[in-house]
Amino acid sequence: MTQAEDTSNTWAASATDSWPEPPASSVAETPSSESESLPNEVAEPASVDTSDTASSTQTETAEAIARATLLLDELRQTISEIGPHSAVDLSGVISDLEVAVNPPGAMATDDVAELRDALLAARERPRDIDTIVDLTKRIDAMLALVIAYDRTIAAIERTLDALRG
Repeated sequence: MTQAEDTSNTWAASATDSWPEPPASSVAETPSSESESLPNEVAEPASVDTSDTASSTQTETAEAIARATLLLDELRQTISEIGPHSAVDLSGVISDLEVAVNPPGAMATDDVAELRDALLAARERPRDIDTIVDLTKRIDAMLALVIAYDRTIAAIERTLDALRG
């Protein structure tokens, strides 16, 4: 015997070993003539079940479509009842926030960075003459930042009031 034959015999033996045996009562009750005619009998009821299944599937599909249509109608009615009354006009809020983010006359990013550096230097050397002179030259920039801060806080407060509204 070759190695291929050994493998096929081993596989066939293990495959039959892995299948559970049918109960002895069902084997004894079923005569061999019935088992031969069983495929023909199974084919006939399957075709009958298919037509029954098809009609029940069509009925279920029609019911599902009717239910979906009813739900869509309910949704449309609910949406129409909500209407524009609950919609909040946020255009003013958006405008306030845009102005707060980009105020007119806002400082350029480089100017803000230079002012930040000057303020950090003033914190490190508060009594240095050069620091005092540099801060004095930047008073307008510091006032612009304070005004921008105040506008931003006001815009945030108006936005919160509108959203809570």
